[in-house]
Amino acid sequence: MPAMPSSAHHAAHHAAAAKPRASTKQPPAAAAQVFWQSAQQLADAAERVANAPREALVEGGLKSRAEDVGLSGLTAELDHLSERIDAIRVRLATGAGPLLPPAEREKAGQAMQRLVDEGQLVSPAALAEGLKFSRQALSKALKAHRLFYVDVQGRRLFPAFFLDPRHERRQLEDVCRSLGELPGASKLQFFLTRKASLQGATPLEALANGQFARVRTAAIGFAER
Repeated sequence: MPAMPSSAHHAAHHAAAAKPRASTKQPPAAAAQVFWQSAQQLADAAERVANAPREALVEGGLKSRAEDVGLSGLTAELDHLSERIDAIRVRLATGAGPLLPPAEREKAGQAMQRLVDEGQLVSPAALAEGLKFSRQALSKALKAHRLFYVDVQGRRLFPAFFLDPRHERRQLEDVCRSLGELPGASKLQFFLTRKASLQGATPLEALANGQFARVRTAAIGFAER
């Protein structure tokens, strides 16, 4: 167990703290190489402590910090790291060009198709009808970043949660605006991914539970990374 705080802390800060200063002077490919090397170290350290008792994780984390950050501070650090890794994962999955192996691109496409089959993505016409939007109103909402769509095999499809009565539309639109210019796939991932800052809930679940302010804060942080 002593290896837990030292190795995990070293790997995390090697990736997120020590190297960014140098990365400003490095070509992007060199900085990416440093990231992947650090990610492997962090993955190895995480595997060693994955089944550690909660008390040991907290104790080791606090001992590895010069200041008393508390449990909330440790959780925030993990959330910060998770958001950055999510952003990198989205970049890999949605970037233009043949960057991913065909099998990986096919897997990502199948995941989107499952959302369509499950009714989680709907056509522009279905969304406009459900929201009682004209074509012009829908276009205006897109330009204002109050709504977003994802591309699935050349089709523009919208998340069905915009039609879910459990969510206040104004709150959803406000969160969407907070996500700014991010691609639609990145925004969709934000809404569907569980966040430590939301006690393990997805932003959609948190919104349904009345945690709008916290979700909006998480969205701002996600967009800035």
